[in-house]
Amino acid sequence: MNCCPQAAPASELTVKNAAEHVERFVQEELPGCVYPTDRFDGRGIVIAAGGIKFQINAWVAIRMLRMLGCELPIECWYLGARERNAAWEQLVRDYEVQCVNAHEVRKQHPHAKLHGWELKPYAIQHSSFREVLFLDADNVVVRDPTFLFETSQFDESGTIFWPDFGRLGRDRLAWKVFGDIPYRDEPEVESGQIVLDKARCWPALELCHWYMQNSNNFFFRHVHGDKEVFHLAWRRLRLEYAMPTRGIDALPGVM
Repeated sequence: MNCCPQAAPASELTVKNAAEHVERFVQEELPGCVYPTDRFDGRGIVIAAGGIKFQINAWVAIRMLRMLGCELPIECWYLGARERNAAWEQLVRDYEVQCVNAHEVRKQHPHAKLHGWELKPYAIQHSSFREVLFLDADNVVVRDPTFLFETSQFDESGTIFWPDFGRLGRDRLAWKVFGDIPYRDEPEVESGQIVLDKARCWPALELCHWYMQNSNNFFFRHVHGDKEVFHLAWRRLRLEYAMPTRGIDALPGVM
């Protein structure tokens, strides 16, 4: 059974009671959210690429992937008719790219609030692949990334995150409101690239889904967008993930 419960109404969530709502979901709802073995298969790349700006970026990213020999199928997700570009879809079809309208998917798999940042975990969760490499549209690879699925780190944990520049300080309310999570002195997650096996981290994806339904009216007050939602969902459920020890090289306008 694929269970995607609605989050608590935003009016009910406060700094004082948010952790209680998270605990109730984790204890009462999450055990019924079982990975649907018949829905997903294989490996592939997921890119959120709606609207002309991100489609231009994704065009470069897709061309680079194929030029470097990457043969993984690609899904490009967008938010409804306003973000659709039929001419662009025709251009990328020759590169084994399928374009997916998240608003159509939402008819079967509801989401109370599906905007920009919310699309990323939603597209990962509901893409057709079991094993996913998510790439931001403006993330350009410099070698074929298929090898990431064969690394010992992925084999051991089923999730690879990359570090961001900053760290969540001990005094940040995010540790409390995302579920009374014990503080860790560790990098934030830079979610422009994520590798994961949905079968091994399905509960964390369901928790992300729950958080994201009260994103910009509560949880986004305490973190910057989707990236720490991934981080804190994994930590709340005590799921391990791999992360490169090397940080980011900062160049002008480029991470």
